[in-house]
Amino acid sequence: MAAPSEVTMKNLSGIWVMSKNLSDDLDPCLEIQGIPWIVRKAVSWATITGRLKQLRTEGGLTTIHIDQTATGGIKGESEDHQLNWMEFTHGSGMFGTQKVRTRWTTIDQNSVSGDGTPLDPFLTADWLDEEGDLSFEAGSDDGKHVQVYVVSSKGGWTAEQIWGFAMIEGERYHVRRFIVRKGERAAKVRMVYEWKGRLEES
Repeated sequence: MAAPSEVTMKNLSGIWVMSKNLSDDLDPCLEIQGIPWIVRKAVSWATITGRLKQLRTEGGLTTIHIDQTATGGIKGESEDHQLNWMEFTHGSGMFGTQKVRTRWTTIDQNSVSGDGTPLDPFLTADWLDEEGDLSFEAGSDDGKHVQVYVVSSKGGWTAEQIWGFAMIEGERYHVRRFIVRKGERAAKVRMVYEWKGRLEES
């Protein structure tokens, strides 16, 4: 289902399922990332569910923890993000070791990529301009979107993500736009997530 109005970028905690009907095909990204064809095929058939918990420390730092599961025998993955743009190492059974940075950002003409270049227009397109959860004090978290920049030294690829909300077929959904690059190759995908409810309700 579409996201209710009270679910915002400052209050994402809950259960999200990737919509197969509304999302783009992940295969081009996974191919660049070196994922074998048989695994890519399994991903295309799988139902991918993320259980997301978003917290804010007393110092105002936002943390996001995601436990992701998939049907079809695909091993689950966990992610931990601290939105301070400090690099950390993340180990993934599917993608290997990666260097990751995450932060709040606001999409405008000055938006920059994790590599310092202007942000690709694909990542800035079609977002809703929302104020977010007003229970967050002004200035405690700057930005209306989440930006994630991933580097795989071994795989030779980078992945950049922008998270936000967008209107799709007249309804409001949580969306993550990805660009994966390796050398001269690039793949762009829009992933759409359906809301399944708060963690304590499921």
